[in-house]
Amino acid sequence: IRSIPKDVTSLEALQELNVAFNFLVHLPGCGTFSSLSVLIIDYNSISNPSADFFQSCQKIRSLKAGNNPFQCTCELRDFIQGIGQVPSEVVEDWPDSYKCDYPESYKGTPLKDFHVSQLSCNTTLLIVTIGVTGLLVAVTVTVLCIYLDLPWYLRMLCQWTQTRHRARNVPLAELQRTLQFHAFISYSGHDSSWVKSELLPNLEKEDIKICLHERDFVPGKSIMENIINCIEKSYKSIFVLSPNFVQSEWCHYELYFAHHNLFHEGSNNLILILLDPIPQYSIPNSYHKLKALMAQRTYLEWPKEK
Repeated sequence: IRSIPKDVTSLEALQELNVAFNFLVHLPGCGTFSSLSVLIIDYNSISNPSADFFQSCQKIRSLKAGNNPFQCTCELRDFIQGIGQVPSEVVEDWPDSYKCDYPESYKGTPLKDFHVSQLSCNTTLLIVTIGVTGLLVAVTVTVLCIYLDLPWYLRMLCQWTQTRHRARNVPLAELQRTLQFHAFISYSGHDSSWVKSELLPNLEKEDIKICLHERDFVPGKSIMENIINCIEKSYKSIFVLSPNFVQSEWCHYELYFAHHNLFHEGSNNLILILLDPIPQYSIPNSYHKLKALMAQRTYLEWPKEK
């Protein structure tokens, strides 16, 4: 038989039904079989049992429904969960006779080992989850962009790339970038008096050739290109750190390019001089490279005592 006749479904006093070894394709709920306690329906063609079978068959004491070609899809989740909520003796031959027949990847898998998440079965929940996740990612990226000043770094990377591209297009004679300076000095204009009266004289009297932006930048070139060229032509880069330094955007550019050159060339070319103490709270978030350098590298702290 392929279906239970309608006139049989009105047997409200029926307690046991044995329809094994047939071609039934559904395992419906008990419906009007309100007294049904024993159901034998194994060896049929049932692929998708009713999700609310155990809710509608409150008096069922014995179910034998194994050896059917179950389709292990989302629709089967509730039926499997229902089996787990009834006493073990109710479902006979469980779990050995209850195996997946479809899809092919699950063929032969016991139903007890078939697991699929609620998220993949609930389209609404999936859409909401994707939407919330996308929103969280967007908010996180926005916060990181603001906190780390990502647009600024993207502009700097673009500037670095453009300068490199222009360098590849100049004549070969100009392309030879030999080291012309022992050190490039980066400092805030507010600290220029100390640089010119203390640092510079003591270095240059030892025949150390220093690159200063105000005397060694090439007229006509962009400031960015001059910064990059001077850093690349210098053996070392000296940074005079102070509260004034972290407030200077040009110093930030120079620190960025020197740090980028450190990893590009694979050299240890940074020297940090702490002229005045810098409170951590005064360092902008975009200066996270400076925080990392001061935490990882030995720096010179200029003493106040003469």
